[in-house]
Amino acid sequence: MKILKLTLVLTAFGLFAIACNQTATNNATTNTIVVNAANTTAKTEPTAQSDELAAARIHYSDKCASCHKENGTGGKIEVDGKIRKADDLTTEKMKKMDDAKYVKYIKDGIPDEGMPAFKDHLSDEEIKTLVKFIRKEIQKN
Repeated sequence: MKILKLTLVLTAFGLFAIACNQTATNNATTNTIVVNAANTTAKTEPTAQSDELAAARIHYSDKCASCHKENGTGGKIEVDGKIRKADDLTTEKMKKMDDAKYVKYIKDGIPDEGMPAFKDHLSDEEIKTLVKFIRKEIQKN
């Protein structure tokens, strides 16, 4: 009886492994993935934009999320023993703010409000891409 159960478990595992190893065909001209096992189609984001936003996502997590939170809602935080209020990037006011202002604030900081300058940590291009990330991923613009 134990041998029968073991055989069934190993057979099921083998079939599962075979199913998982079905290859996906990527049609690069249309950015469409066709999965052979299910015979379904799913569209993907353009590669260049995904890569650009992936780098910005990392910068946001590393440099911004500790104050503005991963979802951009900000709020009260403690920095160097002082309570600060990080802006909520998802508000209408922040959505309407000019990109150039975002770039300036990220680059030079806002010393009176406790926001540090990132000009020594991020290139101009990285800052512009970070603003693009905030617009697309945080503000859903």
